[in-house]
Amino acid sequence: MIVNFLLWLGLLPVQLGLGLLLILTELARHLGLRSVRRPGQTDSPPDSGDCSIVVLNHNGKALLQESLPALERAVAYTEKPHEVILVDNGSSDGSVSWVRNHLPRIRILELDSNLGFGEGNNHGVSLARHEIVVLLNNDMVVEEDFLQPLLDPFSDEQVFAVSSQIHFPPEKRREETGNTQARMHRGFLHLSHEPLRKSHRTRKTLPVFWAGGGSSAFRRSRFLELGGFSRIFSPAYLEDTDLSYRAWRRGWTVLLAAESRVLHRHRSTSSRLYSPAFLTRLLGERKLWYLWKNFQLRTLLPQILLYPWHLGKELSPGEYLRAFRRLPEILRLRWREPRRRQSDRALMDACRRPLTYLHRRVERSARSDSPPDFLKVLVVSAYLPVLGRHGGAGRVFQFLSRVSARHQIHLISFVESDDESEGVDQLRPYCTRLELVPRRDFDPVSPYPYEPFEEFNCPDFRRRFEMVLEEEEFDLVHYEWPQMAQYDDLVPVRVPRILTEMEVNYAAHYSRVRLAANFFSRVKRHYDTLQTLFREVGLCRRMDQVVCVTSVDRTYLEGFLPGARLKILPTGVDTSYFIPGNGKVEPNSVLYVGAFRHEPNVDAMLFFVNQVLPLLLEEIRETHLYIAGSSPTPEILAMDDHPAITVTGFVPDLREYYARAQVVVVPVRTGVGIRGKVLEAWACGKPVVGTPLAFQGIRAVHGRNALVADNPKEFALWIPALMRNPAFTAHLAESGRRTVTEHYDWEPMAERLADLYEETARFKKSGN
Repeated sequence: MIVNFLLWLGLLPVQLGLGLLLILTELARHLGLRSVRRPGQTDSPPDSGDCSIVVLNHNGKALLQESLPALERAVAYTEKPHEVILVDNGSSDGSVSWVRNHLPRIRILELDSNLGFGEGNNHGVSLARHEIVVLLNNDMVVEEDFLQPLLDPFSDEQVFAVSSQIHFPPEKRREETGNTQARMHRGFLHLSHEPLRKSHRTRKTLPVFWAGGGSSAFRRSRFLELGGFSRIFSPAYLEDTDLSYRAWRRGWTVLLAAESRVLHRHRSTSSRLYSPAFLTRLLGERKLWYLWKNFQLRTLLPQILLYPWHLGKELSPGEYLRAFRRLPEILRLRWREPRRRQSDRALMDACRRPLTYLHRRVERSARSDSPPDFLKVLVVSAYLPVLGRHGGAGRVFQFLSRVSARHQIHLISFVESDDESEGVDQLRPYCTRLELVPRRDFDPVSPYPYEPFEEFNCPDFRRRFEMVLEEEEFDLVHYEWPQMAQYDDLVPVRVPRILTEMEVNYAAHYSRVRLAANFFSRVKRHYDTLQTLFREVGLCRRMDQVVCVTSVDRTYLEGFLPGARLKILPTGVDTSYFIPGNGKVEPNSVLYVGAFRHEPNVDAMLFFVNQVLPLLLEEIRETHLYIAGSSPTPEILAMDDHPAITVTGFVPDLREYYARAQVVVVPVRTGVGIRGKVLEAWACGKPVVGTPLAFQGIRAVHGRNALVADNPKEFALWIPALMRNPAFTAHLAESGRRTVTEHYDWEPMAERLADLYEETARFKKSGN
């Protein structure tokens, strides 16, 4: 550590001088004190769809005897007249004569001496007859079908280069893949070949940091416009990395075509000519030149200050100082470069996380392609959509299980616990792809004291969601619950998106204000309401359509969003699953169903047990309350100690308790949305007593299919009345069953959602 510090201190004047020179060069470039001539620009042949394949060779006769016949088979496989050019770098092993005798169709360019990798290829590209030029080293053995995947991406005018996927023989460690990446860490540039991901197979082409000069295709006109491989890097290393960077900074793209495969049989030419120590020094020196020549000052200044700590990795102090001999030429080349289109960090991030490139590609294709009738839909859910957990999850399951008959459903969802994941078998028949992410640690959204959705802002989910979007292209994204729309920044702008508001959150918060215990609590709830409104409306405005479950919920958003973007799609009920039971009804039994992670359900039971149940017990001493539902809180569990109360917790099949109950109660006082528990009770042929809020948005009429109780005394009046009047109880039950079969069956509502998918996709594709 002390040696490193002394070395850093001793080189500090050198480093500061280097930084000053780079700053002055940058200022001169920005002031326009440079030539505007484009180096090496020349006319390019018209694009015929054919390509020129340039093979570089130096004393590689044995290598050519394997690689060139494979290349000729690949050309014949395409049934196109692609040309093959051998550029011979002054070989003395009979390479040229062997090619002339055995492969006479190959054009040969003989150079008098070994000009190195860059200069040799520059000569070959200049000689090429076609606009697309494929550069191959003599030790690359191509697969028969390697060529077309390499050429297809050039239909996009922004593409500058496309690289093949590189394999090694089975007996050798795979050191290259073609998936090239770069990162800066503490002043040191790391260049690497990373393993291919699933997205490389599904997307076919994705961006990479550089196209390897020995296994890639280039657009000839732009190659020449850039001046080809820079001579400063001769005889080897970083020429292709530098060329690709200069293309990227102009806004052109460099891609990897995963389906184009080559076998790197050897790595013999450079190792025969140079020692390992010399090659290590060569690489380290050229990395510095590459950085000084190309990268932004904001990237270079930390590198300049920190790099001396890395001396010894690739360069000794003396070798590092020797690298400065080329600094004047490097600064001249830096001075001639045009203004960049993107930052170093953005480029490195885009190659590691290619959504930015994919967004642009979707932008270009979306304008001309009409949406298919069979849409590929990504459903993004805050809760695992299975039956039996809670109403919202059941709603999502009912919709996707039916919509999957018309459209292809992919699902990414949070799961709350390991045992919840067991329910995934319900989903498998309906989902082409399932991605489940445990909801654990979350990142703060802002410094505000209340953030309504930040507990769903989880880095693991963001990474998984990004991975899914990298691997697949979707016709539509559907967010279930507004908290999931905070990931919408990952979705390409042109992809249609829909959001379901299970309940309008700010309105649900506002409904709690009147129940506040004191002034300060009331102020806090007002603040929470306003903060929720701010977040929720901002997310809704990103959507093409927002689905509300009731007309009342729709009115809460009408002042903030255009009416045309607000749709109503109620929660339904499976009338073939929830049916009137044949089992014996337990006299004087009362049932409440709710998922207790939802605060309004907790409040409803606290209200009922504390204010209504004592009055009921005065009327009918045998009254027994069943509280059924998942995730009961400690205060709900404590109610089980009361002799007149049974807390069941999660129930796999609620029909048993619906069949047992004489009366179903829904005493909710807070929240908005639709109460699925009312619909389930009606479907099971049970009378329901609830607050006005319980029936909000539902076709309920007091005395006809439900009883409305606005206070504890009314609950204590209507519940005993039903227990004592079987005929009236049967009337309410029959009317409730008729209401759900006529208005709340899932099938027609699922058809409406499938139609909405298609309408939204067509509207978005039309450019509106």
